[in-house]
Amino acid sequence: MGKIKSAVITAILVAAIVVLTFFATVSYMVPGSNGVKRYNSFISNISLGADLSGEAVAVLYPDGVISAADYKLLTDDEDKLTEYEEKYAPYGSVYVEKDKITEYGEDAFKEMVENDAAVLTKRLGQKGYSRFSVSVQDDFTVKVAVPSNFSYAAYKKYDTTTRTRATSAIEQTLKFMFYSGELTLRNSNAGNPSADNILTPIADDITTYFKSITKYSMAGNYAVKLNLTKAGREIFKSITKKITDAAESDDDDKAIGFYVGDDQLLSLTVSGEIDSSSFFISIENGGEATAQDYAIVLNSVAHGEVLSLDYNTDDFDVVYASPSLGAYAPVFLACAMLVIILAAIIYSIIKYKKLGLVNAIMILIYSLAIIVALTVIGIQFTIAGAVTVSLGLLLLCCSNFALFEEVRKETKKGKTMQSAIKSAYKNLLTGILELHVILLVAAILLALVCVGEIASCGLIFLIATIISYVLYWFTRFMWYVTSSNAKDKFRFGGFTREEYIDD
Repeated sequence: MGKIKSAVITAILVAAIVVLTFFATVSYMVPGSNGVKRYNSFISNISLGADLSGEAVAVLYPDGVISAADYKLLTDDEDKLTEYEEKYAPYGSVYVEKDKITEYGEDAFKEMVENDAAVLTKRLGQKGYSRFSVSVQDDFTVKVAVPSNFSYAAYKKYDTTTRTRATSAIEQTLKFMFYSGELTLRNSNAGNPSADNILTPIADDITTYFKSITKYSMAGNYAVKLNLTKAGREIFKSITKKITDAAESDDDDKAIGFYVGDDQLLSLTVSGEIDSSSFFISIENGGEATAQDYAIVLNSVAHGEVLSLDYNTDDFDVVYASPSLGAYAPVFLACAMLVIILAAIIYSIIKYKKLGLVNAIMILIYSLAIIVALTVIGIQFTIAGAVTVSLGLLLLCCSNFALFEEVRKETKKGKTMQSAIKSAYKNLLTGILELHVILLVAAILLALVCVGEIASCGLIFLIATIISYVLYWFTRFMWYVTSSNAKDKFRFGGFTREEYIDD
């Protein structure tokens, strides 16, 4: 490659890295906006886990249970003091209606709350949170803590739109997770009038109709996919035919309402007989998170995982707690990652001279690729995720260092630089490929089999491994490009060639 072409390619690549690095790491007020508009960098838009952005905590009360603060508010009116003293009994820091204790029994009431906490744990476990907790508090209430899922910009309130969207999503999810009651299918025209328009025979166990209910997405559109058993396919064929036959005008009810308890979650418009093993219900309002919430709740109740009690989901407070590692945890983590990157770059240059600059370019490209991937995919980034990213960087550097040392060994045999590079890549081809394949398989297993933070780390390492292998081969191209201007290719890489003198 000619010197001019080499210089042009290098200059373009370096310029692209500089520009991308600026937009990836620097946030600033938009000029001319009078301090109203702010550009938030890629890195400030990465979703952070609970250890970096805090948790959203809510305590949900079953019907008949109120907090001590609410009880005090109710009894401030002296005219109603006697009424509420007769109605409620104190249990720790909560007050429980005496009629509820009589109806259920104290021990049975507590056991129902425990069982509901177990069901909620299963439901929230499908959300893919890096960390969450469900616990019984004061024997009669359920406390839920989930990651706030703020980006750094939202956490610091630089991006109020994203923060509002995140808080709304959390409140929606908590409300969905606490839906109680069994699953019923209803239609006002073709239903059974004596059973509140329920379509399916009362004697049937509706849990036998569904294999699974999952979220489905395609081209930015989201839906809930219902996979039916043989019995489910037959019953849906029957009830859709009944609805079609019963609808005599456009004003008639032509939909199947999916109810959990007394709340309708979804509605399927029937245009004809459905005779298939699966079908979709599109989500008109809401995105991926909404479709996921619908699917989780419906799948839960469709498999008999029903909450025993009704909870007050219309009026509950969500408290946003500070990160467990402190308010400046994201900043400290960013500084630590910067130190690791700089250390890797400095070591490369000291060890391999100008060739180390090639590896430095690969390190920068790796870092930028990870930032973009985390921003686009929306993986919750935690301390464990930062360690995983560092392991991916170590994999990239070790692969290149192993290559450089193999080239050094080949040059000592008296080979030319081009011959040494070709031999080194050939010698390490199988080993480097096998290493990346093994790590790739391990990452896939972690991402698919595990849940929570481990699954997130598996997905991050999957991305890091792919980037590492691609950049390993891109190193060869950049080595060729940047070394074109060097007169002494051996000195470019800090290598020495064994000279043989004839006797």
